[in-house]
Amino acid sequence: MSESDAAARIRMSLFSSRPGARRFRRATDVILLVPALVALAILVAAYPPGPFERAVAAALNALPSWINPIWAFAFDLFWLWALLLVVVVAVARRGAAALQAVVSAVLALAVALVSARLASGGWPDLGDALRESSSAPAFPAVRVALAASVILTIGPYLIRPAQRVNRLVLVLGFTGGLFLDHASPSGNLAALMVAVVASSAVRLAFGTAAGRPGLAEVGVALGELGIEAKHVELAERQTAGVVLAHGLDAEGRRLAIKLHGRDAYDNQLLEKIWRFLWYEDAGPPLRLSRGQVAEYEAFVTLLARSFDVPSYEVLRAGTTSGDNGLLVLRGDARQLGELAADELGDELLGRSWSSLRLLHRARIVHRHLDPETIVLFGDEVGFVDFGSATTAASEDRRLTDRAQLLVATATCCGVERSLAAAVEALGADGVGELLPYLQSAALEGPLQEAAERSGIDVDDLRKEAALRVDAKEPGLVRLRRVTWGSVIQIGLLLLAATALLSFATGIDWHEFRVAVGDAVWGWIAVGAIVAQTPRLTQSASTLGSVAADLRFGPVYAMQLATGYMNLALPSVAARLTINIRFFQRQGVPPAAAVTAGGIDSFASMVIQTILLVLLLLFSEASLDVDLTAPSGGLLVILLVLVGLVVAAVVAVVVVRRLRQLVTGRLRTWWPQVKSALGTLRSGSKLALLVFGSLATEALFATALGLFALGLGSHVGLTDLLVINISVSLLSSFIPVPGGIGVTELGLTVGLTSAGMDEASALAAVLLYRISTFYLPPIWGFFALRWLQRRSYL
Repeated sequence: MSESDAAARIRMSLFSSRPGARRFRRATDVILLVPALVALAILVAAYPPGPFERAVAAALNALPSWINPIWAFAFDLFWLWALLLVVVVAVARRGAAALQAVVSAVLALAVALVSARLASGGWPDLGDALRESSSAPAFPAVRVALAASVILTIGPYLIRPAQRVNRLVLVLGFTGGLFLDHASPSGNLAALMVAVVASSAVRLAFGTAAGRPGLAEVGVALGELGIEAKHVELAERQTAGVVLAHGLDAEGRRLAIKLHGRDAYDNQLLEKIWRFLWYEDAGPPLRLSRGQVAEYEAFVTLLARSFDVPSYEVLRAGTTSGDNGLLVLRGDARQLGELAADELGDELLGRSWSSLRLLHRARIVHRHLDPETIVLFGDEVGFVDFGSATTAASEDRRLTDRAQLLVATATCCGVERSLAAAVEALGADGVGELLPYLQSAALEGPLQEAAERSGIDVDDLRKEAALRVDAKEPGLVRLRRVTWGSVIQIGLLLLAATALLSFATGIDWHEFRVAVGDAVWGWIAVGAIVAQTPRLTQSASTLGSVAADLRFGPVYAMQLATGYMNLALPSVAARLTINIRFFQRQGVPPAAAVTAGGIDSFASMVIQTILLVLLLLFSEASLDVDLTAPSGGLLVILLVLVGLVVAAVVAVVVVRRLRQLVTGRLRTWWPQVKSALGTLRSGSKLALLVFGSLATEALFATALGLFALGLGSHVGLTDLLVINISVSLLSSFIPVPGGIGVTELGLTVGLTSAGMDEASALAAVLLYRISTFYLPPIWGFFALRWLQRRSYL
């Protein structure tokens, strides 16, 4: 047998996908990567071993020594198997798999060395780590990480029997590493987490064809379910976890084929989590298997056809012997996006609205209407791809479908004709009802892309629709790509950078390096992680301040954007400004938005004040923070503010036009303000507001305490709360962007008064402020841009 024949045989017998198959990023790798990173961070923070782990290690060492050769053989097999896999993919000319295995091993080595540095405080010797000598680091087991990363990277490319062997060798090798005592138990577990992180990250970076059936699998699946098909070809558009193909049946009619592979459920799970966090409509419930996914789409398609909605004819739906879900549909369909504007006549536009009316009469909501899922069957307009549809047709979902159909038709034939057809089908009142849903948040990915290609702005479309039906246009100002707002945003970014440089140049970095030289970096790493969590609880308190039901994800993005704005504005002003604008974009009336933003900011200050007073009265903590007031003194500032308020009141009373303007606005706004204040009567809203604010203070204080602990000092939670709250309240009233300088000074004095030496207190405060204030604006800037692009701000 020639070398080429041998390579071809290996390719056919061992691998689950053909060479050169299209690569995709798998949701499976995201689901693996995030928990592995969290577990690795916990293991690093928990090092060195505690009493429990030492007891486990002693129990493993107490086993009879005659078993050791077995574990040594399992561990050696672990390494040999990893090397064998690399040789196999090289012989089989699987260049992508071989490259990913090498990059994964290199990344695993880097992550393992960094983990060892964070856990032990020193860099391990690379040679000792690779040889597993007696002086090798006990945390993590570097050789375990390298071998496991290669096995986990190549494993998904293999057929199922080879994958089972792969998993068996991985378990035996990991167990052998535990019993051979080359590393601590947590060191071996950390090595496994390092391997999962490295392999998942590499697959996400490069993409993989693993877990995705190919054209050959489609043919086998069709044969198993008794479908005769010819000229089967992969569709140009593919969906993650699903193979889409087209073909012809025995009579020459067109077939649409969907084969759900191993990743289908993971992609569905990830989409479900994403929609739950970022959208009001979390979508249909999860199905438990690939076959159920195919059967659900077949069911909804059949239900739609029973109500005379034009769609595909369902030929077969089921599960193959390979546990893949197969759905075979029949019908000759032309996508709406394939039609020229002159082909899409007014009659066809009217039929599209009639078909949607029939679909909703069947209590089906499509949820993913776009120029690819709206199709023509001859002269009839229908719908396909019901995988994400739901039969729980609430009014909100129906109106979202209508908004999607309006945008989809506008991308194909223009705004004027699409609006005319919508008014003709729905009437002026019907179009007016869907206006609040005509926003970027209602558009799925393909529809957003189609709108961008066609140059259609959803805000402009909503404004034009309101004018067409003589409806009141919401008082929202659209943020264009280049406006005074974007210029101001760049100015704020420059101001933030200037503030950072000014603060950094005033620090004695030599003293800082000396203070952190003996730091326990595990505690500091945990502190840095905890320091990011208050944004989550702040989001919860924000949800409690407004009557509207908002999704957690966009609110969390708003909190990140507030962190960016805090660098350029005093914290209360930044939070109030962002909140009001965000609430307005969510359809909350202007006055109610102002009230909600004020409730959130005011409630936070009130809870801080009450908590501080209670701690000072009923605990042993004391407030001994002596800070110099800004130039002119706090009394002067207070008198100026009072004078401005008095002058404003006098002007309103004396000037008639100004008085009429104010009273007119009050009459208009008071019902909205009253409604917004009514949210505090709701137990769930009030609980979110109060407990969210309390949890925020506790998390900030805990993060500060963890940094102090990393610098060798234990400060009680009560003292931390008093220090952090008092400094936070003070910086809120001093007009310095983000309290830069004032907060650092106050926290340092507070920690020093709590018993820390000055150098360690300064180092703890700097690490705390870097984690809570100076680094979050980096992702806060991108969150602000994300909110702007999707018209949340």
